[in-house]
Amino acid sequence: MPRQPLQRTFFAMLPIAGALLAALAGHRGWPITLSLVAMAVIALASAVIYWSAPLSKGWREHAPAPSTVESSTPAVVSEIQAAANQPEDIAPRPTQEAALSPEPENIGTRADAIATGEWRETDLLTTLLNSDAFAMRLAAELERCKAANLTAVLVICDLDGFSAINQTIGLVDANRLLRQVAECFRLTVREGDVLSRVGGDEFGIFFPGLPPEIAEARVRDLRAAVREAGLLTFEGNSSPVTACFGISSFPADGETVDALAASANASLAAAKRERQENATLPIPSVLVVARN
Repeated sequence: MPRQPLQRTFFAMLPIAGALLAALAGHRGWPITLSLVAMAVIALASAVIYWSAPLSKGWREHAPAPSTVESSTPAVVSEIQAAANQPEDIAPRPTQEAALSPEPENIGTRADAIATGEWRETDLLTTLLNSDAFAMRLAAELERCKAANLTAVLVICDLDGFSAINQTIGLVDANRLLRQVAECFRLTVREGDVLSRVGGDEFGIFFPGLPPEIAEARVRDLRAAVREAGLLTFEGNSSPVTACFGISSFPADGETVDALAASANASLAAAKRERQENATLPIPSVLVVARN
């Protein structure tokens, strides 16, 4: 006979045994102690019957069927063995383009990073790389150029008179101009070039693998992009937006990020001095380019 029916039969007999014991105690005139024992047996039997039914029901509801456990065991074992035999690094590695593409949740400013405690690599206004991320990318690209024996060019762009522009047209339109410059730069550079907003109205552009002799041509393209950004931002404006550019070449002007940045900033300072010295003369172009 199965175990569960035997248990139920035993529990059912307990109240009957308790009742007979109580009747016998009354008939025989047993001491009060035996009568109390008989009542305790009846109470215990009732409690056992009360609790055994829900417990056995719960066990039946939650216990897995033997056939299910037996049939699923080989599948579970096979899954564990398959997982153990797989290599640890099975996730696909992100491509370089995917790793460098800014994500919407990864956009912010240095002040935002300080407030939230999270480091962000792109700037909120233009979605270009910020200065910290630009320096990290520059270091990585320089190592790659060294390994491949390639030359490269770093360009720093500074918009002319941006403080006056900001005061004249207001913060909203000035920010719109910066966003438009960033967008025009995106359309001008090659795939693999690195763009950054390194300051308020300063932009950094790194051209890995670019020969120094054609750097001036690339800067002329950036000059045209600045002019186009001004025209798109202020339609009908007769005063073109201008900028000064500083250039440094790898490895001629330096082999580290700091050396290249210092050389480019010195070139930019020379371009600004030249612009100020020739402020009374007509400017044939919208850009001044200077080299050390």
